[in-house]
Order: sequence, then C-alpha cells, then structure tokens
Amino acid sequence: LTWARPRILYFLNCKNIMVQGISVKNTPCWTIHPYFSSHIGFYDIKVSNPKDAPNTDGMDPEACDDVTILGVYFSVGDDCIALKSGKMYIGQTYKKPCSNVVIRNCMMHEGHGAIVLGSEIGAGVKDIVVERCYFDHTDRGLRIKTRRGRSKYSVVDGIHFKDIKMRNVLTPLVINMFYFCDPDGKTEYVWSKEKLPVDDRTPYLGSFVFENIDCEDAEYALGYFYGLPEQPIKSITIKNSSFSVKKDASKGKPAMMSFIDDYSKLGFYFNNVENVVMDNVAAKGYEGEEVILNN
Repeated sequence: LTWARPRILYFLNCKNIMVQGISVKNTPCWTIHPYFSSHIGFYDIKVSNPKDAPNTDGMDPEACDDVTILGVYFSVGDDCIALKSGKMYIGQTYKKPCSNVVIRNCMMHEGHGAIVLGSEIGAGVKDIVVERCYFDHTDRGLRIKTRRGRSKYSVVDGIHFKDIKMRNVLTPLVINMFYFCDPDGKTEYVWSKEKLPVDDRTPYLGSFVFENIDCEDAEYALGYFYGLPEQPIKSITIKNSSFSVKKDASKGKPAMMSFIDDYSKLGFYFNNVENVVMDNVAAKGYEGEEVILNN
C-alpha cells in the first residue's frame, strides 16, 4: 500500500480544542492540520521546518469554523498558515467553508507564503481577520490562490488584513485566480486568459481590505492581482499603507501562474478587478507606473 506523508497534529471532527505552549518541528508534511473542526485555538506555539522541505505548511485549518491563531512563530519550507476547504469534490459534497478565523500577533520568519487562502478552497473561505503580524523573508506576504475548477461554492469574501509589517518579502500582496500547481493546473482550461462561460466550476472572489500595511524591501512587485475575465475580483482596498522596493531587487514571477513574465520592482498590478481603492498609500523604489490597471 502507498501511504501519504503524515501530519504531526491532525484533528478530525473535533470541537473545543486548545493547543498551547508547544514546539513542533521537522514534519513529513503539513505540520498542524485541523479538519472539519470548530472552536479551536492555537496559542504560543513554535513551528519549525527546514526551509527547503516541500509541503511542510505550518498550520492548515481546513473546513473549520471559529479558529484563533495567536502568538505563533513559524519558520517553514512552504506556507506558514494556509486556510483551506478542500478541492472540488470535498467542497461540493460537504459545502463547509473555512470561516471565522482570527490570526493575531504571529511571526512568520521564513516560508513560501505567510498568510495564504487556498488553493484547496472548494467550499470557500469567509470572514477572516489577520492583524498585528510580522513577515520576514517569506516569498509572498498576504496571498490568495484559486483557479477555474474549484467550483461555484468556492466563494472567498469578507477578508480583512490590518496592522501587518513585512520585511524582505518578494511580493507582499498577491491574489491569483490562475494558480497552476497539480496536473490539472497546467491545462488550457486553467491558464487560458480568454473569457470562458461562468458555470458550476467557476470560483468567486469578493471583498479584500489591506489596511496599515508597512512593507520594506519588496522585490518582484508591490502587489499583483489577477482575476478571471469571466469572474473578476469584486473589490480590493489598500489604505493607510507604505511600501518600498529593495535597491538590488531580484527578478521573478510574482504569482504562480502560467505564461506571465518575470518582473523586478513592479508597482501595483491589477487585471480583471472590478473595484480598486487606493487610499493614503505611499510607495517608493518601483520602476514604471505605480498602479497598472488592465480590464
């Protein structure tokens, strides 16, 4: 028999769980994975995995409700925190979103993404608050990733990120509706930039607010937001925030999607977004236009 790599802590259909004051390291796969659980809290925890270890996410609440993550230190080889609700089958069968999550006073020292929504969000993610966190040397900061095929139940809405400090993050803000990992992510259905019919496979991204973001030494782009032509991202607000680019910034792809260019020192790039609000945003060190609006 072939078995998947195990998690270190895994909760299935659990309620009223508190985990406090432990250190967890060197997981074979996702480190802490609450699944279809509710009323759970994680406090004063340290999660450490090798920087080059794939799929070693720090914490992945999946199809969970009422989750508090407070005062946790992460240094991992993949996403620090990834909120999920299953791929298409799980989402359509159980229709259980990841909801009512508060992430506060956490430190993400290294990781692929600091706070991530997706990409396995077949039942959506809603009502999330991330505040007073510090990101240092993560590839992306606040990151949302989905794609065609996640289903009409894959609704992401009511997302508020505030009071975040970032240092040496390649791309601080990313929303990507063309996420390409797994074999089905490389299909033309996923990567096509043509306007396709909206059907039962089409995900929806609603309202996102980024407030009081203090970011220094970004490299690829300050923000990269790419919705579907048939289902644009509804609203992105960035306010009371400051961003700067590293002088000797490297070059690379700001989002994991097919057929996009490498960038360095790009400003804020929006494509297929219905409503963009930039209110009291300071940016420096970028090259070209500060804000690029397409479609």
